[in-house]
Amino acid sequence: MLDPIAKLIVTESGAACHEIPLCDFPLRLGRSPSADVCIDDRWVSRYHCEIDYEKNALTVRDLGSKHGTYLNGQPVKQARLRPGDELSLGLSRFIVQGQSESDLIQVAERAYA
Repeated sequence: MLDPIAKLIVTESGAACHEIPLCDFPLRLGRSPSADVCIDDRWVSRYHCEIDYEKNALTVRDLGSKHGTYLNGQPVKQARLRPGDELSLGLSRFIVQGQSESDLIQVAERAYA
C-alpha cells in the first residue's frame, strides 16, 4: 500500500475505524460489504460515493446515492476535496485531513510517478 495522500477523519459514523487513509484510488464508500470502505449507516447507499485522485487533485463523486453526498453542507455530484472540508454521507461525517494542497500534490506526484 502506498503512503496516504490524505485521510478522512471520522467524526460521526457507523464506520469501524477512526481514520480512513486515502492512498488506493478510486476508493468507493458505501454500505455494501464489498465497498472499499463499508459504512454501517442505513442512510448510506450500497455504493454511495467514490473518492479519486486525478489531475493533481482529490475529488469526490456521488454514485447516484438516494440521499446524496454533501461537501461542507452543500449537495454535490462531483467536487474537489481540500484539507478541512467536511464530507457527509447519510448520518456519517468525515473531515478531510492532509497537508496544504501544494504539499498534497507533491506527495501524490511522488507516489504515482
